[in-house]
Amino acid sequence: MEARATNSGRLFAGSCIAVAALAFTFAALGGAMYQLKGEFLLDNAQIGQIGGAGLWGMAISQIGFSSLVDRLGMRNLLRFAALGHVASIILFVTATGFASLFAAALVMAIANGVIEAVCNPLVATLYPYRKAGMLNRLHLWFPGGIVIGGLAIWGLDLIGADWRFKMLVVLVPVVLYTGMLLGTRFPRTEAAEHGQSLGSAFRAVATSPLLWLFLALMMVTMSLELGPNRWIPAVLEAGGLHGILVLVLINGVMALMRANAHGILARVSPPVLLSVCTGTAGLGLLWLSYASGVTQTVAAALVFAVGISVVWPTMMGFVAERAPKTGALGLGLMAAAGSIAVGVIAAPSLGEIADTQLPRVVAAGPVRLLAGQVQAMPSIPSQLAEDALKIIGETELPRATGDFLRRVAAGEAGPVPVEQARTLLAAAENKSGLLSFRYLVPFAALVCLIFAALAFADRKRGGYRAQVDRARFTQEPTA
Repeated sequence: MEARATNSGRLFAGSCIAVAALAFTFAALGGAMYQLKGEFLLDNAQIGQIGGAGLWGMAISQIGFSSLVDRLGMRNLLRFAALGHVASIILFVTATGFASLFAAALVMAIANGVIEAVCNPLVATLYPYRKAGMLNRLHLWFPGGIVIGGLAIWGLDLIGADWRFKMLVVLVPVVLYTGMLLGTRFPRTEAAEHGQSLGSAFRAVATSPLLWLFLALMMVTMSLELGPNRWIPAVLEAGGLHGILVLVLINGVMALMRANAHGILARVSPPVLLSVCTGTAGLGLLWLSYASGVTQTVAAALVFAVGISVVWPTMMGFVAERAPKTGALGLGLMAAAGSIAVGVIAAPSLGEIADTQLPRVVAAGPVRLLAGQVQAMPSIPSQLAEDALKIIGETELPRATGDFLRRVAAGEAGPVPVEQARTLLAAAENKSGLLSFRYLVPFAALVCLIFAALAFADRKRGGYRAQVDRARFTQEPTA
């Protein structure tokens, strides 16, 4: 029997809505980032830290709660996730600065981590002979949720709504998954059904070289996917495009690819698919880093979207099929490894790179002229005066150039130079943000080659499906 619960259809549908709620949080935060920078005078590094907290907090949650799925129960954990989502929205809409925004992102991340900790092993349990395909269908609702949430946020932008309303949109899928899942009977996980204890799962994790390899690979592939996706709206908005619409386009392509992943995986093995996809993602990022104008940017974004589309769920499905004895813990560690890499390294690093590159790509002459005008003004803040003097006095524009332009754009030097500062800042942030994507391209090439090597090794040992059959808890025929 493929499904282990009488309400498997309802459980799967509710899980899809829960993943969509997780995606809404990404869309809402991504769509609000540019406004947060202006309202709270945040630099790219601080925005990166807020975005990063949304990921490494999710990783900690995934690790902690994945090991407790059988003890605490899936329904109880989903109740906790719903409370966390509501609490994080309240923290966001009442935020007063960087510290409170950081705390809100962290609480939201913990709730998102619980969703991943429950829904991945739940779907693997419901569909033990179609794990990779069904996990792709589950996770099509991540890009699908970003499409739906992104369009809602774009609509709010059109009417000039405050960024706080963007965060409130997240409550819609939260209410839906709460109502759909909390009254339903949940099955035991596949590992628990086969008598696998938590200690056994830890031993399986510790003794699985394949899992440890994929943990390292997940750190890279998640950085390729979520690192740029966190920045694309803010970067492209700075360049005059509707960044949230480009993000919607990217995730629409991802959703279509994931919806058809089961058919693709019937023809090629997961390592082959992963090799092709990561190579394509690297080409998309390289093109995006050089792109100028709407046509080039959208075309490059589409190539990137095709590349990253099925990487996450296919890697999760690979581990579920090839290392099933690691159970919910193994899947939780996989998701957590990627989130930690993006939250602690990739997202802040992309922000740091953008801040470092900004003085090199901004129009130096107009910036120096603006600094001279500001420095000559009476009664300007002392920090603004110091930054203006650095810009005028140093041979190369200093790192403080970005902060100087942000403060002038916020009106600290009066209303006259605001538009000039905004124009210079927007062009520079667009160029420096796109340039930061180029630093991920060598990592895409590396993982592409590793996946190709794994596919070749599987072929020499009888093929991928034979390896799956050997890894099962019991030697059951392949469905």
